[in-house]
Formats: sequence, C-alpha cells, structure tokens
Amino acid sequence: MSKSKKLNSKLMQLFVLEYIKDFNAAQAAIRAGYKSDTARQKAYGLLKDERIKQAIASSIAERKERLRIDADNVLYKWWQIATADYNELTQLRRVNCRYCWGNEHEYQWTPKEYEKACHESEINMAADPTNIGGLNFDANRPPHPDCPECNGNGVEQVYIADTTKLSPEASLIYQGVKQTKFGLEVTTVDRMKALDNVARHLGMFKDKVEHTGADGGPIVTANLTPDQVIERMKELDDEY
Repeated sequence: MSKSKKLNSKLMQLFVLEYIKDFNAAQAAIRAGYKSDTARQKAYGLLKDERIKQAIASSIAERKERLRIDADNVLYKWWQIATADYNELTQLRRVNCRYCWGNEHEYQWTPKEYEKACHESEINMAADPTNIGGLNFDANRPPHPDCPECNGNGVEQVYIADTTKLSPEASLIYQGVKQTKFGLEVTTVDRMKALDNVARHLGMFKDKVEHTGADGGPIVTANLTPDQVIERMKELDDEY
C-alpha cells in the first residue's frame, strides 16, 4: 500500500470519529484534516462511500452499547419530560393579604415590621402605628374567604424552587435561570416537543420517519390508540 493510500485511510478514520460527534459532515472533514475550501464536497463524497457508512453505523452502535442507550431508554426520558410537573420549578400562588387573618380584619404586621415602624415614628415624633390586627402575619397562609379587603382572592406570590433540590423528573425539564429586566426567568424544556417525540416514536402519526432498528432494519411501528400508548408507557415505568 502506498503512502498516500495509508494517509487517505487515516483521514477516513478520523472523519468517521469526527462525524459522529455532531453529525456535521463539512466540519468533520475539516477537523479530520481535509482542506476547508473543499471540505463540503469531500464530505459529500465520503458519506456516499459504503465503507464510511458501515464505519459510521458501527461506531454509533458501539457508542450506544457503551452508554447503554436504546430506544426504550430514550423514549422513557421523553415521556418523563412530557409528564413532569412544571409546578416543581415555578408556581403562581394566591396567599393572604395583610387584612385576611388580622384581628377584626385589620392590618397585620410581623413583629420586626412593627418594631421598625415604631422606631421610625419615634424619629419623626409621630404617634406609634396601631397594631389592632396583631403581629402574627404569615406571608404563606391562604386567603381568608371572608376578607373584606381582598374579597377572598388574596394576593399573587411568585415562587421559584431551589433548583439544587429538584426531583429527577423536574431536573430533566429545568434548563437554567436568567436575570431579565422583569426579574428572574426560569427556562424549561418544551413539553409539546417531548409529547410530539413520544407520539412519533410510538407511531401515532402517519408521517412517520424510519429509524434504524435491529440488524440495521427499520423500526416497525403501527398507529396506536391513546389506550395503547398509556399501556406502553406503563410497561416502561415497570422496566425503569
């Protein structure tokens, strides 16, 4: 074998290894060592080569085996995302207003608030504020149904969970949090996209795309009823 053929074989091996990283053929060719100005054309030719196709399929299979990835595992993760409780991450709560649980539905303070208000009154040489409603305000109590101030509707409270203590299901849908001019914004995985992936995988749509199954053949699917989908997901719950 000539030196050029050996070099070409090495480049082809590198192309396969680079290609399965992100499945970007042109970039894989460049990273493997092909010239950037001809990388796209070269990659197109490589992907038509049966030896390359077989090597890619083999590498993907090895990676799946190494990582223990199979169709059911992926499907189950999508199902967990689709059925996760987003309230674990963020909630809009209705809690009591200051008059809900005060004595005779008068304004209610916390002890520290009242102490501070009295101190400010002393500095301003004004009368102490009244505390007829009491000093036991709890911001997390539910609204009082007969409150004359809020009519039992309470006030809005936005709650964001401690993301270091999420359940495994909630961790799957949590993508991060960012500060905006309107406050904190929690970003999550798209539930409808997850449901769409589950439905397509289980053959609920007619416009199905064939995926590689056992022995390189397509996965055989049939249109499933909602009851059949639920039954299949129960089976996966038992497996995992």
